[in-house]
Amino acid sequence: MSGMEVTVSRRVSNYLARPATTSIAGDIGGTNVRFAKSRQGQLLGGISLPMNQFRTQADLVARAALEIEKLGVGEVKLGGIGFPCPFDADGEPLFTPPNIAYGFTGFIKSLTERTQRQFYGFNDAQAAVMGEAMFGAGMDSDIVFWHGLGTGYGLALVNGEQVFASEAGHTKLVNPLLDPGARKCGCDGNGCAEAYVSGKALSEQYFERTGIRLTGEALGNALGNRQDPIATEVFRKAMSYFAMNISNASLSALGGVHVIGGGVARMGDYLLETVREMLRHDGMVSWSYGLAKHVKLFALGDNSGLMGAAVLAEQKGRDAGIII
Repeated sequence: MSGMEVTVSRRVSNYLARPATTSIAGDIGGTNVRFAKSRQGQLLGGISLPMNQFRTQADLVARAALEIEKLGVGEVKLGGIGFPCPFDADGEPLFTPPNIAYGFTGFIKSLTERTQRQFYGFNDAQAAVMGEAMFGAGMDSDIVFWHGLGTGYGLALVNGEQVFASEAGHTKLVNPLLDPGARKCGCDGNGCAEAYVSGKALSEQYFERTGIRLTGEALGNALGNRQDPIATEVFRKAMSYFAMNISNASLSALGGVHVIGGGVARMGDYLLETVREMLRHDGMVSWSYGLAKHVKLFALGDNSGLMGAAVLAEQKGRDAGIII
């Protein structure tokens, strides 16, 4: 990033003023596990492995340690990894994601011991928002929200250099006490945002209307072509709920930008303009500050989480005295 002539936030200028650090970045998802070497916003080589080849946590730790060494990490002292689950204050996962057969409790400790390098774990939305806030669509704003639309829905916020993640994908968009038809969510609750706006929710709602179960890519193509009226109707209804959640989230920190990422965001401008249209609707937004124009698509693609995990690990490493 050195030598860039762009407007950046104080957070970014502070980061660039510090000595450059090389760290290990990781991203563990339901489909793939990825590792790369990272230095000041640049990914220097990397690997990606399918998660379905690992049957136990021990298998995953052993292979991760092996692949990390292949990256040529030499004197690198620390790394950060994003996980698809919330963490408690001590850095331990609170529960196992429903699409992974084994838990992550103890993973960081095991990998740290095996590699003799200090690793830190983070919620994947935390990592993604920090990546976009430092090097992507939010680098010019002090306040950055991340809305990750994939299989689920993750939400996180960077304010200054502090990052906060929540399970706001499970806030209620429909009150199950008042509406018995509120949709069932993977968390076993009803009426959650994730049950209405995630990629999985879009596929389920299309299936209910047509009896046809499309992959996410096929549904995205149907929406992109705009030749399937049912797909369009399902999508626009979901995006109206999504716009409501963006509006609700904006009230926690007025100002800043809202970055949309995840697999659904690959639909590009069609998604962005639809959401912006919804946010311009009368009564959708309180204290708007022109909210619609502050909604953007992610700039880093699948690398948002990797790049953010490295920055978060460096923050932890400085606090612990591992790096200067």
